[in-house]
Amino acid sequence: MNKKLIPLIFAAVLFSSCFHDGVEQPACATHSCTKEFVTLYFKFVDKNGNPIAVDGYKAVNLRTNKTLHDNGLIVPGVYPPSYSVANDTDLVNLSDDGDDVAISGTDPVSNQTKTAVVKVSGGCNCHIAKVSGPDQLQFD
Repeated sequence: MNKKLIPLIFAAVLFSSCFHDGVEQPACATHSCTKEFVTLYFKFVDKNGNPIAVDGYKAVNLRTNKTLHDNGLIVPGVYPPSYSVANDTDLVNLSDDGDDVAISGTDPVSNQTKTAVVKVSGGCNCHIAKVSGPDQLQFD
């Protein structure tokens, strides 16, 4: 009798692991991943192509409407400034095939705000990855 219960208990544990906070989570296949930590960077440039720091930086997942990163300046005071769009801590917030992420910032000199959209994958992948979209945004 006990031997018949073991597969049933095992199946129940596996099934329950697909739920987190009452929301069904995707069942990820088991695979080997590297220990590297991936961050997707983005930069803003002025009309002459020179990298600039922006005000009001945001990276928002358009599928969930949740902010991935705001004030994503990697290392303040370092030139050229780079901004974090997403990193491996965001895997659970992104789908396997990729989500559109709106990246926006305001040029402090011209007060112009611009937005670009990049597609970033996560989910069951080992690391986040840019699927499509620009690496930088140029102000007029």
